Amino acid sequence: MKKLKQFELQNRIIAKGEHSGHSHIIVGDAEVTRNSKGEILIEITGEASIKHLLEEAWLQGREEWTKEHADIDLTDLPVQIRHGDVFLDRISPNTYKFIQQQVYDPLSKRIEAARD
Repeated sequence: MKKLKQFELQNRIIAKGEHSGHSHIIVGDAEVTRNSKGEILIEITGEASIKHLLEEAWLQGREEWTKEHADIDLTDLPVQIRHGDVFLDRISPNTYKFIQQQVYDPLSKRIEAARD
């Protein structure tokens, strides 16, 4: 892993798990930004993937896999990808927008952000 600054490590975290200290993290040749609406944009510049890693280790510059999900390769993806609670929508040939998954609870009739 190339040496990333602390703000870059934090910025590559696109979704956090609620219980196990894991996160979905963009690793590799990609730039992660947020636009004026707060949407997460991922520009792929080479080989990149989403990894399911322990967040605390990641922020210290280490990749510790949780073994809960396989990596999601972001090279040559189709227009959209859904993998568990990760949903990416391609908005240009090399750029994807992360969309927070929503779940519907028929008992409470509420729509909420998916939890991992």
